[in-house]
Formats: sequence, structure tokens, C-alpha cells
Amino acid sequence: MSLFEHLKLIEDPRSHINLDHDLVDIIFLVLAAIASGCDGWQAIEEFGQENLSWLRQHRNFDKGIPTRHSIARIIKVIDTEILVMTLFSWANSLRETSSKPLIAIDGKTLRGAVNQHGAKNALHLVSAFDTEQGIVLYQQDTQTKGNEIATVQALLHMLDIKDAVVTFDALHCQRETLQQIIKAKGDYVVQVKGNQPLLRQAIEMQFQPHWYNDGVDILSIEEGDKGHGRKERRTTFQIPAKLPQALAKKWPSAKSLIAVERQRTCKGIATINTDYYLSSLPLDVELAAKAVRQHWHIENLQHWVLDVTFREDCSRIGDRENAKKMALFRRIVLNLLEQHPLKASKPTKIRKAAWNGDFRSEIFFG
Repeated sequence: MSLFEHLKLIEDPRSHINLDHDLVDIIFLVLAAIASGCDGWQAIEEFGQENLSWLRQHRNFDKGIPTRHSIARIIKVIDTEILVMTLFSWANSLRETSSKPLIAIDGKTLRGAVNQHGAKNALHLVSAFDTEQGIVLYQQDTQTKGNEIATVQALLHMLDIKDAVVTFDALHCQRETLQQIIKAKGDYVVQVKGNQPLLRQAIEMQFQPHWYNDGVDILSIEEGDKGHGRKERRTTFQIPAKLPQALAKKWPSAKSLIAVERQRTCKGIATINTDYYLSSLPLDVELAAKAVRQHWHIENLQHWVLDVTFREDCSRIGDRENAKKMALFRRIVLNLLEQHPLKASKPTKIRKAAWNGDFRSEIFFG
């Protein structure tokens, strides 16, 4: 199905007296404007006025371009959940799935997007990110960062994670979350920190005998990178999970334990730290290292890009529902830019989309 066929499935909740502008037209206008670098309602209106002839190559726009206030009102009345499902259904239909995708799940606070009750209610979104392809698979909002665990468990119900490896930070080392992944026939790699003190202690103790031999008697892989005056050497170790009986009963799906030792040198100062992970993966240290390393792609390839390229953290859209929808539009556009074959940065692609209607058409229609 094409983009427009998907968008036509969205029910228009407006009364018959407020239908001057077609709903599909307006959603397309907003997506095209964001893909061209617009970051607010006024910029979207101005983009529409300047590019009306291009827009009419793809849609009718019989009544022209509405005012920025009308655009905001029209977007606000759309059911958020239906819009999320519709747009991600379309965007993910364009995605080429790998045999064992690595899906990172993490939260991001939009510090500028607040409602009338103040900054403590800043919008917090949880995203699922295909780290292999750089594609956002789904997003769901949570009232506060403190509700992220329940939000992640709800989000997992919306994803097809069969045969995927799902990665989390330590917040989501929760028995219910991991059981949900196993039930869906997926695997997990989750960091273990102080929020699970007994489990953390047991993992450290299981690795302890191997440290006396510098880890040479267990599976390991070493990687390194450098840049910006920093050097890092990472060594990933993996051993079978042999937890004490009480912990094995609590974490029955755990098959392996992972330790990652990071040695960093920055401006002549060297530091060493070790992080530990629980996993349902069998022994495969290369896959374990890849899963841990690529989890941070959600920070580097999604969160950082959204802030630097789309200035998401500077967004001042005060209405919470519209802030969620604009965040959704940005992630859909991020996917489209990632999937366009041009070998160029996302800011370069956005500039080309702003300047060149043919390139903009390629982004949306191939």
C-alpha cells in the first residue's frame, strides 16, 4: 500500500462543516515540510505556500494551504494511537528485515515540549529502533520517565520480535519484561546494575574466577575505536549462566552472562570499567558483542540526530498531543531519509529536499 492508501484509513473526526481541507493533504503537507527542514506550524504553512504546485503534483489541495492555526487544529483532532499505527505500518512496510534484527529500546525526554502544567511534565517517548538499518520501528509516550517500564511492556505487544534480539539498559532488567520477550519467541540482552543487586552480585561472582586468568579461559572478542582525542578498547566476555537456585528460578530464560570491559584513554588519562549483562542468547560472543555495542546506536543514530538535525530538544510546541504527533512525524521522516539510497548525511538530504522537489518526491515515493 502507498502512503496515501495508508493515510486514507485514518478516520477524520471533524464535523462536516469543518472539512475545507482534506485530512490526507494536511498530513502529507506536514511530513513534506519536516523533510525539508521545517520545525513549527508557521514554517509548515510557509512551506506549503511556496511549494503548492509541487504538493498538487501528488494531492489536490483544492482549497490551498490552511493557516498555521488551522494546521495545528487539524493535526490535534487526529487520534494519536491510530496515527502512530498507520504511519509506522507504512514506514515499516518499506523496511527490509534481516534474519536476526537487533532492536534497541530506550526512552527520550523532549525537554522543550511541555504542557501548561510546567516543565516537570515534559514529554517522554519510548522508541524501538532497528540498529541494523537505522529505522525507528515504533514509538509510545509515557506520562513521566518513571512510567517507562510499563510503557516498554505495552510497546513490546505492538512489535513483531520473533527471532529478534532486543536490547535494554538496566532499568528494564525486569522479570515480566524478559518473560514477555521469550513468550514472543525473541531474545534479549539487558544490562544489570544496582537495581537488581543480588543478580548483579551473582554475575560478578561467576566471572570472578576467570579474572584471575585475565579471561583467557572463556569466550572473548576484542574491538577498538578512536576519535576526537579518545581511544577505546572493548573486550566482551561470555559464559554460560549458572545462577544460584533462587535467582535461576526468578530468571529462568537466562542462558548466558556477558561482561564488557572498556579501557578508555582521553587526553592522556586512562580509565577502565566493566559492565555486566544478562541474556537469553546461547554462547555466541560475536553476536553478544554486537548486541551490546549497537544498543547505543539508538542514542547516536536516533536521539542525537533528532536533536542536532531536527532540533527536537528545542521544540516549543506546548500542546502535549501535538508535541507527540510532531515527534512521530520527525521519526517517520528520519526513517525515510535513512532509507533513501543517496550516500549523504541527513542534514544534506534535508537541504536537498528543501531545494529540490524531485528529490523530495524520491524520499516519499521512491
